[in-house]
Amino acid sequence: MLPVFRQHFFHFLSFIMSIKIGFLSYYSSIYPDMASDMVAGFFAALPESVVQENFFQFVPEYMRQAGNKYAIEGIQKLISFDRVDIISGLISYRVVPDIVQLVERQNRLGFFMDMGEYIPYNHHISDRLFFNSFQYWQSEYALGFWAHKTFGELGSVVMSLFDSGFHLQNAFRQGAILAGASAIEFSVLTDDPGRLNVTDKTRAYIARIEQSPPKYVHAILCGKEAIDFMKVYRESSLYSKVPLIISAHMASEDILDQIDTDLSVYAASLYNYGNIDKYNTAFKKNYEFKAGRKANVFSLMGFEMGLVMLELMPLLRKRDFVTAAQQLKTQTIRSPRGERSFYLDSSYALPVIDIEKVDVQNRQVKKIVVEQGRALKYNHAIYDEIHSECVSGWQNPYLCV
Repeated sequence: MLPVFRQHFFHFLSFIMSIKIGFLSYYSSIYPDMASDMVAGFFAALPESVVQENFFQFVPEYMRQAGNKYAIEGIQKLISFDRVDIISGLISYRVVPDIVQLVERQNRLGFFMDMGEYIPYNHHISDRLFFNSFQYWQSEYALGFWAHKTFGELGSVVMSLFDSGFHLQNAFRQGAILAGASAIEFSVLTDDPGRLNVTDKTRAYIARIEQSPPKYVHAILCGKEAIDFMKVYRESSLYSKVPLIISAHMASEDILDQIDTDLSVYAASLYNYGNIDKYNTAFKKNYEFKAGRKANVFSLMGFEMGLVMLELMPLLRKRDFVTAAQQLKTQTIRSPRGERSFYLDSSYALPVIDIEKVDVQNRQVKKIVVEQGRALKYNHAIYDEIHSECVSGWQNPYLCV
């Protein structure tokens, strides 16, 4: 009986001494494994001894809908009922102001992830909330600068109704302005009752701009709409005349692997799966061995969070969350996408951006870096302008539809 008792006792002891991470999980029809990839990435960053110790334990909270109300309810449950120490998960900046007091009042840490569909706030948010962003908006800024510099005045930006509710097109516009642009045409593939799918909407868009072709077309769509748009554009007469520039999400292997026609486009990359540097090699090896599936951007963000928590372990063992928060303000790590930091202020780390020529032939994807993209350093005036010119009600994290 004694060995059995000791086994259960030490299991119980490890549970009450562990750090519990409450994880907000949204449904994504585009990436159904998004949440599990992030959690698996987190554990891939930890030494096996730490994993076996069960020091970090995740408590998932499924978010049946996006929005402030559901985020607040989910966090309240995780704090009050599940008694978690850290709140995490993919979140939209739109709900952050409503959860700040909830996290701070209960002396918890918030370490959230986001795809970077929104520009960060240009004012102080909290000393207890930290963010690991994929910074999609930075790739859009870099593309806008490069597109105008390379192809000239008056490009056309086209997006879905969903994608138009974020800051992606605004960041592209600011990049183009910096390069000297004075005008850009914007189009939204709206929900026209007469055209029920993106294929028909794309054909109508192409028919309109064919009459006076732009210098380039930049598309911002996600999921199946991205695939359908690229196929229709490839079949059109514009394809051989007007270069197509696509968003970072559209250029991901998950999307391009579903393109069954030859295609040549341009894009900006924030993470290169094929990069052979030691950080990416170690990440892919650890993750793919432990998880048994191919690494992606979601597992990478989870991996980066794991690296952060690993460095904080001495403080977390003492449950010194005050000092842990202070350390997170200045903490940086080195990951497969460069140096990363997590406190939203003027020193927030800039991403490494590659402008790429992307070729799809016989269902094989080839990417060639043509230039290093230009990231935007913290700029209060530009941040403020983007926030004021795009007032959106979209509260769900990007790609969670």
